[in-house]
Amino acid sequence: MKTTLSLTLLFAVVAVDVGCGATTIKVPANSEITVPGKDILGGNPLAADQVFPADALSKALAESLAQSFDTSGYDKDAVDSLKLTSLSMLVVDPEQNGRAIRGLGFIDKLTISVSNDGDNAVVAAESVDGDFEGNPGPAKYDMPLTDAELNPVFQGGDSLDMTADLVPGEPPNFATTVQFETELTIQINVGGVLNGSQ
Repeated sequence: MKTTLSLTLLFAVVAVDVGCGATTIKVPANSEITVPGKDILGGNPLAADQVFPADALSKALAESLAQSFDTSGYDKDAVDSLKLTSLSMLVVDPEQNGRAIRGLGFIDKLTISVSNDGDNAVVAAESVDGDFEGNPGPAKYDMPLTDAELNPVFQGGDSLDMTADLVPGEPPNFATTVQFETELTIQINVGGVLNGSQ
């Protein structure tokens, strides 16, 4: 369930707030996975944890973040704050003929953690018990965030690891594609960037 990708920060994105030597950067990213439905399993259904590709979820989330970041050539000391500020899940085509047939009810619980080189894990987002209940369940879900400061994790290693700990529910009846949208908010000390690039 764990995917390790080297996440680095791309300072060449659009700064949305500059003042007093500090810059705030919002870095959005997105990815998607498809969860197979019971309809492809025939008369030999698999256990829920075999049907739901938890490792694919972890990889999708990690890649969603990793696609936007690159810190090569910059001083880590320039980063004052790093937080996950948004993580939402959206089911593609949840309805058919006006009836809801796809949702997130195949999840019981989801916890997203970030660590450095496999150590010092910090929980960045965690679902609330019962939020995914129903058949097919909600078509959209905004993960509750912990507001955890991830900068110490970033400073403490050469890479950031994103882990998706999943408690699966019943497999979905139909193949379900889920889009993930994430956003990191980064506070950068402009003086630190300049010093690091010299």
